[in-house]
Amino acid sequence: MSLCVQLSLQGVAVLVIGGGRIAYRKCCQLEQEGAELVVIAKQFDACFQGAAYPCITDSYRPQQLQGKMLVLACCDDLISNRQICEDAKQAGIFAMSVRQNCGASMHALAVEETAEYVLAAGTKGASPLLSRQMLKEMNAVVKKNYASRIAMLRKLRQYILQHIQKEERPQLLSRLVRLSQRDLYCIEQALQGKDLQLVCFHGVKEDVSQELENFCAAIEQRKTNLVAAAAFLFEGVSDTSAQPVAQWLQIVKSLHIPVTLVPMLFQNGRYYSRLLSIKSENVRVKPLMFQERSEVWQCLQEVRRESGCANLLVIYHSCVDGAFSELLQGLMKEDVHFHAVHEKQTMHCILPWREESVAILPMYMLRGSHYRKDSDGGSALVQSLQKQNCSVHVLQASCIELRAFQEFIIQKME
Repeated sequence: MSLCVQLSLQGVAVLVIGGGRIAYRKCCQLEQEGAELVVIAKQFDACFQGAAYPCITDSYRPQQLQGKMLVLACCDDLISNRQICEDAKQAGIFAMSVRQNCGASMHALAVEETAEYVLAAGTKGASPLLSRQMLKEMNAVVKKNYASRIAMLRKLRQYILQHIQKEERPQLLSRLVRLSQRDLYCIEQALQGKDLQLVCFHGVKEDVSQELENFCAAIEQRKTNLVAAAAFLFEGVSDTSAQPVAQWLQIVKSLHIPVTLVPMLFQNGRYYSRLLSIKSENVRVKPLMFQERSEVWQCLQEVRRESGCANLLVIYHSCVDGAFSELLQGLMKEDVHFHAVHEKQTMHCILPWREESVAILPMYMLRGSHYRKDSDGGSALVQSLQKQNCSVHVLQASCIELRAFQEFIIQKME
């Protein structure tokens, strides 16, 4: 076992034994790090000419280790390198070797350092060139996925150390690490005074992070006084796309951030009741949006108009005998060009259209499993319409991606 550390060599006395090209490359690295170098070798390669540090032509002796903190064994033969490492151990100083199996107490790793992070990789001497390749690939991933998050976490950590009680810090910092770059941005902006609004969805197992990010960005473009973050009400789904509402509430409570919960629900059921039960002085809960028949009808009419089809077929998911189901059934009675069917009844429904154009709207907030099933262009529902000589267009967008629904939701977030 070993401990990987980052060692500052500024002003540290370092002895290099060996005068070849490998020793020279090591000296260049050490000189760049500010080490106080002394190099001892029986003979030196021409590359050492003009070196700014002492290059002493001599044979190695253990006494030369005195006063040094680190020694690099850069000899051509294994026996000499092994002896240098053993002498260093006896003298209580660190030793590195350019050869394997010499008993060195330290090993150099390929390193990539930026303003935000340090990466290191090594192959234990098997292939230094492969170490560099590994590091290059690691850095590409970290730069893309983590660099911005690290910068935000650094700022938030400073805030927490200044304003949060010591006993609360470990758990809060642990929760912040799980947040996406987008979520951390929202926390940062909320601490600077912007209104934080959590758009709360039931939740899906699929990765819809880009879908949610685009939606939240659209909200902020229209509502410049707030920041919007997505949260899931059902904790049994993956947190790849969004954190659970409960997790968010623990974070904002610790940071003393007021928050508004925006229910992205069609039905007044147990999930909305759960949100209402959370309501407090610092936690506001918006009313359900899709409850007024005229407003829902306006959204659906715009969707039909933009589809270019004469008719609109909505597939929805809610309680079959619930209020939202009744609302859609009422709309069906008012317009022969509109039909709604529950997702569990798509196999047995009788559709009224023949030789007409029909747009199918899988009416789901997110592109989860229900959406994917009902947006399938080869579904039984589509085949049934095609048998009736209808031209069918399945809308490939969730509700938050449709302009009509998106604008309605943002307007309701006043």
